Amino acid sequence: MEDLLRFLETYEIWIYVLLGTASLIPLRKLLIAWHEWRSAIFGLERERAQREFSSAMSILMLLILIGLAQFFLISFVAPGMPRTNVLATPTIDRLATPEKTQSVTATPVMTPTGLLPTLAVVSEGCIPGQIEWTYPTNNGQINGTVTLKGTINVTNLGFYKYEYSSAGSDTWITIAAGNSRKTDEALGGQWNTAQLAQGDYRLRLVVADNQNQTLPACTINIRITSP
Repeated sequence: MEDLLRFLETYEIWIYVLLGTASLIPLRKLLIAWHEWRSAIFGLERERAQREFSSAMSILMLLILIGLAQFFLISFVAPGMPRTNVLATPTIDRLATPEKTQSVTATPVMTPTGLLPTLAVVSEGCIPGQIEWTYPTNNGQINGTVTLKGTINVTNLGFYKYEYSSAGSDTWITIAAGNSRKTDEALGGQWNTAQLAQGDYRLRLVVADNQNQTLPACTINIRITSP
């Protein structure tokens, strides 16, 4: 199903063009049959024109139904597919995912006995060089329209999406998605934060392989400020 939706999204415009072009043929036959039916004098001529009219009308209605099905799948079914995949994450096989779930750095702290290294959590679920945010970084500040960048370099990549939520909320809103590898590159499109209230938010990068196995989400904290 996911492969079908990707195909319909990729070639959406061409599918509509093809359906529109194909509709011209039965539409022309429909008009000709209608004209012949009105001008027919004998019963046999009327019956033949009526059969051609019905045949052309059936083909035209079929093409219209295909176009409506395409519109419904792209507009209502496809946007919900990535969110459905995320719901399956609690049941995935953790043995098939990287064991590393946190990236930490050592921060020296002054104590009465000297400098001791302490570990400070930088971000959750991020794996440097494989799944990580490069802009913004954890605890970074952004405003206005920004281009989100990151690295997605995993084996057998299926797709990825990136989402945001307000601090303390479990409701995630998808910004966009993609299916190609990235190395400190724009993840796709731009994010306009001007319509969001200023404050603390979270960004997460969700990656799944081609077996629909979702890896631990790479989550960072950000703050949206006024332009």
